[in-house]
Amino acid sequence: MKNADITPNYYAYSLRIDGNQLSDSQKKHFFDCINKIYRGNDKFIYRGDKKDKLQLLYGVSDNHFEGDFPNSMFTLGAKARMFIDSGLPGTNEIGIAEAGNNVFRLIFQMLSKLLHREFPFGPVRMATVGFRAREENVVAFFRNQNNEQVFLDIIERVTPQQQIIIRDYYLALLHHISKSEYYASSFLLSTTSNFSQAYRFAWKGENEDSRNPLILFGWVPNQYEGVLSVPNSRILKRKIDMEAIGLPVYERSFFPNQEEVTLKGGLLPHYFLGYLHHNSEEPNVFEINPALLETDNLWDGRELPIDQSTFHQRIQNTLFGRYFTIDPNSNQYRQDQRL
Repeated sequence: MKNADITPNYYAYSLRIDGNQLSDSQKKHFFDCINKIYRGNDKFIYRGDKKDKLQLLYGVSDNHFEGDFPNSMFTLGAKARMFIDSGLPGTNEIGIAEAGNNVFRLIFQMLSKLLHREFPFGPVRMATVGFRAREENVVAFFRNQNNEQVFLDIIERVTPQQQIIIRDYYLALLHHISKSEYYASSFLLSTTSNFSQAYRFAWKGENEDSRNPLILFGWVPNQYEGVLSVPNSRILKRKIDMEAIGLPVYERSFFPNQEEVTLKGGLLPHYFLGYLHHNSEEPNVFEINPALLETDNLWDGRELPIDQSTFHQRIQNTLFGRYFTIDPNSNQYRQDQRL
């Protein structure tokens, strides 16, 4: 991961699985799978992170990083902030399955405060100034306190499924800026479709020979319900016509150049290709999700066959006190406490 490596180049990486280099036949299978993933899904995504932070979250020491870390990551996936710890809910915390009246009152209040705030300097100030200039309808609606009851009345008239869509749409906006009241307890996870952006996040504050930067690679399936990046207005309208029911629509979020793709709950191991990092021996090591080699030539490239039979055992050693599940038939999310 040197400065020149601003696009993914799997041919330049040391491809490994369970810490071992791939054989020639395994390499061929890997690249065949990459081509299937590119063809069969919506987009590739990346997340720049830090090795020391992830080691703490997943309860892995330096001595066991090569073995325990990939086993945990490819079983549990990458999780959003709110799943850390198992204590009492935070002041602005919203459960992944919640959509009651109090939730929407809190959303209105948090958006109102955020859009009223004048940040003193830096990129956050520039982002909020730009957002206010181009998204005037959203800003005017949520800055007017008289609209709180209007907001709640509209929500009460739509179906429970539509309430979830509306909730997620506005929570994504609150999540996209780290200075919002929601960010610290968000059930959303930030990724990007721009590899160089993930690279910058991974290397921020690090020296050039650091072993700390780490980049997660994954993909988003077509028509995946767990994506909350700013949708195309036409796509959103297929689910619910926000403007027709009296709610403002934003076209772009606070940092459009970051090309953020916001995931609901986190990055599931079923769509987790692997991660790029430096180990103690060599740079640019790409550790591959072992489930990829469990596929055959008939695999369609959409979802990996993940064995999560050890999920509850592995999560015990982490800082995650909660987790989420998805009903495959209804796409409804459920939040649970660690056993």
